[in-house]
Amino acid sequence: MKKFAMMAAVAVAALVAVPAAAHADWYAGAAYTNFDADGADIGAATGRLGYRFHPNFAVEGEGSVGIDDEDGVELNHNAGLYAVGIVPVTSNLDLHGRVGYQHTEVDTAFGDVSDDGVGYGVGATYRFTPNVGIRADWTRMEGDDEAEADAISVGAAFNF
Repeated sequence: MKKFAMMAAVAVAALVAVPAAAHADWYAGAAYTNFDADGADIGAATGRLGYRFHPNFAVEGEGSVGIDDEDGVELNHNAGLYAVGIVPVTSNLDLHGRVGYQHTEVDTAFGDVSDDGVGYGVGATYRFTPNVGIRADWTRMEGDDEAEADAISVGAAFNF
């Protein structure tokens, strides 16, 4: 009887896990991002990981590391966590807006600068297949120290 109860519990757990996995809408991306911070254009490689809870809502995290510096300004890293509102336009095209919190560290000729603050922006994702597409974003970053930067990114998007 114990073996039957154990097998029944495993079967129920498997049946519950399958629908939960079917609703899992994880996505990831890799992009090139251009940060415009007070006139300095800084290039970065950006990675993104998100979870779409609903057709119109997701949560995502992203991180960037500098790859192109300008006039002694270099991005050490930028990291953010965002709530994302999504508007499906067609089966292949989504528009989104996002707002969250971000942290940035930059090296300058005058020393290291570190700032935290609000990040918000808009973008679009176009999927060539259900799992592969392209994503473009504009994000405004407003730091606690009244520092501001605009970031424009374009890159690959993957759903899994």
